[in-house]
This record gives sequence, structure tokens and C-alpha cells, in this order.
Amino acid sequence: MRRRLLTAVVAGAVLALAVPTAADAASRPTGIDVSFPQCGTVLPAVGDFAIVGVDNGVATQANPCLATQLAWAAGSPGTVHSRVDVYVNTANPDRAAASFAPTGDVTKRGRKVLSPYGHCRNETSRACSWVYGASLAWDDIETSGVTGSVGRWWLDVESINSWSTSTARNRAALEGMTAAFTKAKKPVGLYSSAGEFKDIVGTVPASSALSKLPSWIAAGTTQGSAERLCSHAPLTTGRLTLTQWRDTAAGIDRDVACGVLTKAPKPKISGHSRVGEKLTAKAGTWGPGSVHLAYRWTRDGHDIAKATHRTYVVKKADKRHRIAVRVTATETGYSRSAKTSASHRIAS
Repeated sequence: MRRRLLTAVVAGAVLALAVPTAADAASRPTGIDVSFPQCGTVLPAVGDFAIVGVDNGVATQANPCLATQLAWAAGSPGTVHSRVDVYVNTANPDRAAASFAPTGDVTKRGRKVLSPYGHCRNETSRACSWVYGASLAWDDIETSGVTGSVGRWWLDVESINSWSTSTARNRAALEGMTAAFTKAKKPVGLYSSAGEFKDIVGTVPASSALSKLPSWIAAGTTQGSAERLCSHAPLTTGRLTLTQWRDTAAGIDRDVACGVLTKAPKPKISGHSRVGEKLTAKAGTWGPGSVHLAYRWTRDGHDIAKATHRTYVVKKADKRHRIAVRVTATETGYSRSAKTSASHRIAS
């Protein structure tokens, strides 16, 4: 992949990643991802798993070394993560710039499809963007030459490719790709950095086909920093599965397979559900490792401002509403996990 990021830019603000220290652990399984930039080079030992780029940096062009790189990737043991994944470039250019612009509910190669946004009618719309994305995915499925067992097809979302100024239409294109891969029984995931994804796709609603997809996030500079990224927020609500860092000495991108917390109990609330009384969150035992716990109290499912402590004093505004607490656990090398307690109705 082509991005080499240390920071992520979100709405004009720069979010700096933590600087790694000498105490950085190297505990998680690691893999390598390769694509067209590695054509003609001697690839290193494959690692615990491998990921190969299907395209040539552009969604409509094939990686000329795909077959060779897939054969190399097949030598991985598949430790924790699937042995071989692939990733595909994505895009949603303006109709004038697109090599293929849908004029109806048909892909470039004649496959009939229908978007959840209605019919595509030779226009700039979410429906036509969805068809465009579905067309890209079916091309990848039918013409790329990817054979054998592949764990997941990752959608590579990056600003260097061509995009509409409408995040809603860009989101529709990715939803179209997701629908095609899903129909072909190929698991899908999202690869990006937090800043680029937000700029290109915007806010992903719960109704979107993207909302629960797993994430693979770039921006690490060492294995330690990539392991710390595992506990960051995913791109949507799906689990953050992989993080990436640039191995500058080897001139290659490497990846961390984020672990899953095996102990993640549902929290409980103790105390009287009356105005003026103190409620206490009982998180239980999480693990493995020295898990950090964060608390957020909610009213009828919505976050309560500044209610981020283990205890909460019931307010008048809570009367006749339901109060709950969400506990989020983070640990280096592991995906963050959140559990919400049962809700308690506050007496009037």
C-alpha cells in the first residue's frame, strides 16, 4: 500500500500517535502485505500471515505480479489470522472521469444488479455510485485470478484514488462493492486510516452495509506503535482486526493481528435508582493483561455529558428514564471491547 502515515488528519486537526519507547512489546503475530510496488523484488520471509494487493494501485488495473505474490503468500502458516488475505483498490470518480459510468442497473460486464437506493438512470446519484462499486467488485472477483482459500477481501480506501465530493455517494460505492463480495460469499473488511476514511466516507450510519465490517488501520511506525493502535477505535463499529506499520529497514509494510479479550463480562449496576442516590458500576474481571477500563453512563441509550466515572449520582433529569453504564476495555495488542449493563428505570 502507498500510504506512509504517522499522523491522521481529521477535520483540520492533527492527531499524533504515541511515540514508541524501548519497552514496546512484540507479542502479537505479525504478517506482511505486498502488491505491485514489490514486483521484481525479492520478498522476505512471509511471516505469520500475508496479504496481497489485487490491483495495480488503481481500482481498474490489475497487479501484474498477483499470481507470484499469491504463491509466496501461500507459504504462511496462518498463525491466529487467516493464512492469506487480499485487498482491492476502491474509487468513485465523477462520471466524466470514470472509465466506466453506469447508465442503468448493470455492471460493466453485463451483470444485473439493483441498489438499495433505487434505479440507476444515467445520472450522478447514490444508486449509480452503488452500481459502480458493485461493478468494480465483480471485476475483481471474475477477472483477477485470485484462486484458492482467501480469508478476507479488504476494501482499500485512500485519498490518492479518485472520489466524488459527496461522502454519501462514496459510501454507496463501497456498499456496492460490499454487496458484490458478500453475494459471492467472500468476507469483506475496510482498510484505511481514520482521517482518510472520515474525509472520503463521512459518518457511517448503523443501516449501512459498512457499519459492522472489521477494520484494518494504517499509521504505525514500529511494531510497538502498531500494537498500541489495536486498542484505538475501529473505522466503523466492527472489530479492529489488523494494524499496519512501515518497516523502513526492510522497505516493506508489516501488520499486527490484534487479539481478542477473552474475559469481557457484562457490567452490573448497584445502588438505588432514585434521584440523589449514587449508582456504582461493577465491571467484573476483564482480560488478559492489565486492561484499562473506561466508563460512560447513558440515559435511554444516549451518552450523558461528563458522566465518565465508575459512580454516577442520579439527577432530576433522569426521572422516568432508563440509566445504564457502558464499560470499554483497552489493552495494547488487543481490540477494544465494550459491554453495556442492563438499564435501570429511575423512579418518578
